[in-house]
Amino acid sequence: MGNSWEYNYYLRENATNNFLPTPVTETVDITETIVLNNKTYYNFKHIVNGNDGNYSSLPSNGERNYVLRDSLGFLIDETGLIKYNNSNNNEYFVDQMNDELSYYLKLSDMDNNIITNAGSFMCYDNHYYLKDGDGNQSNSLDHIYREIGKGEILRTMSFASQNEHFAEKRLESYSTQ
Repeated sequence: MGNSWEYNYYLRENATNNFLPTPVTETVDITETIVLNNKTYYNFKHIVNGNDGNYSSLPSNGERNYVLRDSLGFLIDETGLIKYNNSNNNEYFVDQMNDELSYYLKLSDMDNNIITNAGSFMCYDNHYYLKDGDGNQSNSLDHIYREIGKGEILRTMSFASQNEHFAEKRLESYSTQ
């Protein structure tokens, strides 16, 4: 407990293809441990600010809490779903989005050096993507880059129909113990 992270959201500017900062920020704090079914989970409190309604594709203002536990290279939620993997390159089911689409993740074969305002990080890259009922992957491919011991560094966000992501959530500062 006591770990905290601060992020800023960036949107792609179509004219230049650069990502520009928005006023939307997110803070994440590990606030407590919780024991559920004899397993210890960490409560991650996320607070989003700065979204005055002009950024419908970014998270809304407010507080959300998520409980996750470490399990042999995976972050797992209280329902047993894998939210992150740093142990192997298998494909894992993450969630059912609707009757037609399911969300999956797969660890990339390569590590990536990611640079944000918080520094330079050697990260595992989890690919997140949608598949239809026939197993066809959507055009989009999102990434969540994490460094062991530091946490999430960069997250991309895309629409299922587009090849390029439209937004990034970047680490601005952090404190880990």
